[in-house]
Amino acid sequence: MDLHVQSERPGDEEAIDLVTCRAFESMDEANLVRLLRAHYPGFERRYSVLAWDGADLVGHALFTPAPIRLMNRTVRALALAPVAVLPERQREGVGGRLLEFGRRLGRRDKFDLIFVVGHPEYYSRHGYTACFGFAKVTIDVEALPQPRRTFRRLPVQAEDVPWLAARHAAEWADVDFGWLWGEHLGEWRLPCVNATVWWTEDGRRAAYTVGKPGPHTCAMLLAEDPAVARDVIATARPPTLEHHPAGWLVRRALDGVAWAAAEVTASEAAMALELHPGALRAYTEGVASGERPPGATRWPVPFVPFC
Repeated sequence: MDLHVQSERPGDEEAIDLVTCRAFESMDEANLVRLLRAHYPGFERRYSVLAWDGADLVGHALFTPAPIRLMNRTVRALALAPVAVLPERQREGVGGRLLEFGRRLGRRDKFDLIFVVGHPEYYSRHGYTACFGFAKVTIDVEALPQPRRTFRRLPVQAEDVPWLAARHAAEWADVDFGWLWGEHLGEWRLPCVNATVWWTEDGRRAAYTVGKPGPHTCAMLLAEDPAVARDVIATARPPTLEHHPAGWLVRRALDGVAWAAAEVTASEAAMALELHPGALRAYTEGVASGERPPGATRWPVPFVPFC
């Protein structure tokens, strides 16, 4: 095997689609790569890593720059997904070569860590350790009160973005492993994603919600007024939300309500790799001692190919 690993170049897109679709037997992951390439401002071809055997592409791994909250500060991280190797070329070390190339890039460019949601047995062999998890708010929709306000839902516009970025920062300020979005319109609206801004009848921004198309499929809600946030939930009636117990929504809008319960669960599949020694030490020691809950992120947020 004459394997050569390098960063993506213009013109490699169709080959990446083919490898990714064959590896997963689905276009979902290939569409994820397409969406990130087209819409996420942090996407860089040099972190899109390809393994070539001669003229044949046999593997691909995408490392996406992602500023995250960790221990009440923002750190530079790489989000890893997807990793795709042709079925007939698996178990030959192709994936390991891709991961090592990405690790070297991350260290060279002074990222703090790489995080991934994947197979624990496989990624642990490459230095990744389980250290965070997933958060969920369960809502008893039958017990929801009637909303006191009515709302209009409109597409996300450029003038909404500063407000959205501020609300997102407030939501994740005290949560570890929160992927922060910035002031680029592409981060807030994507094809086939139901992302809208809710407005009150008197013309004030009430909330932002994002989720799959269809009714009652709201994964995340951002707001600045707790009472208004509760009215949006009562109107949208989502059975679950993916918010952390330490986040703004749970602490400010859902504290004490009988119809919502928040939890965070550590996962063996939610792993991270330090790119310099000690990057995760204080966090992991805090989780192990019970002084702080496991961090949580929904990967990828909101870059899930819903269509």
